[in-house]
Amino acid sequence: MTKVTTPTAAESAIRRVWKSAQMYIAFHKDQNKRKREEPKLWPPKNGSASLHDDIAEQEAIVVVKTADPEGSQDVQIKLHPNRIVVRRDADKWWQGVAVDDHSVTVRMSDNTIIEIRHDGSIKRRSAENETHVEADGSIFKWTPHAEAMMTDDGIEMSRRTDDRIAAITHDGVVDRARKR
Repeated sequence: MTKVTTPTAAESAIRRVWKSAQMYIAFHKDQNKRKREEPKLWPPKNGSASLHDDIAEQEAIVVVKTADPEGSQDVQIKLHPNRIVVRRDADKWWQGVAVDDHSVTVRMSDNTIIEIRHDGSIKRRSAENETHVEADGSIFKWTPHAEAMMTDDGIEMSRRTDDRIAAITHDGVVDRARKR
């Protein structure tokens, strides 16, 4: 049997990232249905909110304050009827996470997008390249210089460049110039 230990007060203080959370309703339009420049934030008295169908009109938001403003940023958790969005204004690491019924998607500060889908597949897209790990474990990679693939069992691999194709298959190894 594994013994579960709880951290001491000193250990908990060292790891503390967040200090408080406050729920708000963000009204993006005024009573005359005109879009506001900045949403009007209202803290519901009972801490409960219905999720509006039109997020351009109204959103439920939880603002989580950082415990260390020098080392981290506050986070906003936006509760939409079809997904949950966690965002922050970070110069490095992640800037946003969206969770919906099918996937978890992360936006990094360099605009790289990482998507983990319901079937276990992963897609990573950046300005320079794209990588897919399929649900069966197959891997596909596209860069400006080459396109590569490996099957889920690792037996077959291929690489294509503008002028060459190389592959390892059940039948052997191929490496030749590409026909144009």
